[in-house]
Amino acid sequence: MHNLAFLRTQAERIDRRLVHVWPSDNRKERAMFEKLKDAYVKARYSKHYRVSEEELSWLGTQVEELGRVVHAVCRERIATLEEAAR
Repeated sequence: MHNLAFLRTQAERIDRRLVHVWPSDNRKERAMFEKLKDAYVKARYSKHYRVSEEELSWLGTQVEELGRVVHAVCRERIATLEEAAR
């Protein structure tokens, strides 16, 4: 599936800690998520797609945060399942 906005919404419904990873409090933050969505598809198919160093840095920081949050959420869920299996 290529619809990152849909996947984001679904993930945020599962655990609200994911909401802060892609802030949307202002126009710039919303534009950055749009840049990520564009990159996911356009960067593969268009040699004209560009991303600035500033955008790439911000997106990289957010992706690292996403990884940290997902790791914590998964670790907690696995612990819950292991406890229930005992």
